[in-house]
Amino acid sequence: MKPDEDWEAAEDKLGNRIRARMNGLSPTLVRVLEFINANRLDAMTKSAVELGAMIGTSDASVIRAVKALGFDGFRDLKHELAATFGRGHSAADKMARTLTDIGDSHDAIDHVLADHGAAFETLVSPESRAQMSAAVKLLASSRRVGIFGLGPSSHLARYFALQLTRSGRPTHVFDGAGSPLPDQLLGMQEVDVVVMLAYGPPYREATACIAEARRLRKRILLITDDAEKGLASHVTMTVNVRRGQAGRVALHGATFVCLEAMVLALASQTKKLSITTLERLNELRKSVGKSS
Repeated sequence: MKPDEDWEAAEDKLGNRIRARMNGLSPTLVRVLEFINANRLDAMTKSAVELGAMIGTSDASVIRAVKALGFDGFRDLKHELAATFGRGHSAADKMARTLTDIGDSHDAIDHVLADHGAAFETLVSPESRAQMSAAVKLLASSRRVGIFGLGPSSHLARYFALQLTRSGRPTHVFDGAGSPLPDQLLGMQEVDVVVMLAYGPPYREATACIAEARRLRKRILLITDDAEKGLASHVTMTVNVRRGQAGRVALHGATFVCLEAMVLALASQTKKLSITTLERLNELRKSVGKSS
């Protein structure tokens, strides 16, 4: 085996556990365990009844097989699978863990509302308010703002850029994953501050954006999760915004609120410019036949 395969085999505690305990079990229970081992995502996201139907046996057989592994019940197996699924950083990994934590659609709604409540509680703390105020001062000192964001964050980046532009602050968006990004980074020389919406471990596009900004001596404002310090040591300042529970599906509501708060705070510092820009927007709308 290759080194990575050796490492994965050594770390696959559940697989090792299944193989060690198969001896002496009935053919039905062996079949259940083999299916679970080969179809871990299904085992994480489906009920014992659904899993039994897929295997061609009863939910009782599924539960017996799980208990034969030493788990108290099917839910305990789900948590074990969630803790070890993949390498832990992919969207599939995070969705699988999240779905393991919740039951029906009502649980999902409660889960999202609770996570947002915790994120907003952190956002209104004195520390976070001070960080946002400092970020607004940084943005107020800039003529043009660059904004970086990939994936779902790219939509937030474009929205933030739209609102800043409407407040009289020109922007440049860096939202290209892979090959489009280098062309966009050529525009880095035109901006004064780069706002980065970057969560999770450092990745190539984020590090490339930071490297170019540092090469051009641009100030960098990083909006990220408090738990991730991989990029924070290379930027001018940081605003910590939670995106839900670590290792679970990211929730962007608190980031959206943070951006809107900074846009309005910035507009309040340049009232005349903001109103003049919006008046000009109304005139431009009339020129293309749209009402204000």
